[in-house]
Amino acid sequence: MSPPTVNSAPVHDADASSSASSTKRTRSDHLVLRPMTVDDKEEFAALFCKIFRREPLGQYNGVAPEEGRDIADDATKDPVSFVVEDTTLEKPHRLIAFLTNCIITEATTAAKQKKVQEEGSVDGVQAILYRMDELWLSNSTVFKTNPNARIMKFIALGVDGRYEGLGLAKELLNASMEMAKKCKCDAVVVVATAFATQHLFKNRLQFEEMGKVRFAEFVWKKSKSQGGGEERPFVNLLEPEFSIVLEKKL
Repeated sequence: MSPPTVNSAPVHDADASSSASSTKRTRSDHLVLRPMTVDDKEEFAALFCKIFRREPLGQYNGVAPEEGRDIADDATKDPVSFVVEDTTLEKPHRLIAFLTNCIITEATTAAKQKKVQEEGSVDGVQAILYRMDELWLSNSTVFKTNPNARIMKFIALGVDGRYEGLGLAKELLNASMEMAKKCKCDAVVVVATAFATQHLFKNRLQFEEMGKVRFAEFVWKKSKSQGGGEERPFVNLLEPEFSIVLEKKL
């Protein structure tokens, strides 16, 4: 995958479906949930690569450490991202789960869209993610009813495989949603590209589907600087069939 930008990254989680059904806190005291900080950047990047190699787009395109660093830069601009660390492990290998988010506005979203229109997307992954943003902007009423609205966007959700089934994803989601309310966000939005998160956000958390794109049919229109022309970068990506963008008003 290419380095994602603030408003164009999917959320995935291998632990999402199991943890979402958990109503009892099973996290031990040595597993500490806390806000993400800039000091977590390198450790987060390593964990991000480890987890997202299992995710459909990661398996299809690969994952680079720089991608995790870029996400960390975006995720620490606002106090809405969280991590879980296992305090029994030696530093710098304590992080075992994360949910990175950012706050976007109509102005920042428009600026990103304009940049892509003028410069084109770096690759097919960035192109399809910006397409999901376009679908959301077209179908959402948040900015239409309130041009000053603040939206929290989920960027990446992941749990180390050794810690699945403990409800960590659910706790991270709850912490993020509460912080979104404290930050006076009007809604939350997510681009889900894996089965687990599509099920989690749509069926369990009652997010509203705002649009979807079939991976195999997506066409990336390259800019002139990239040689122009069109490409179907995900023609062989059949499971899941769609990338979906969802929204929930707060």
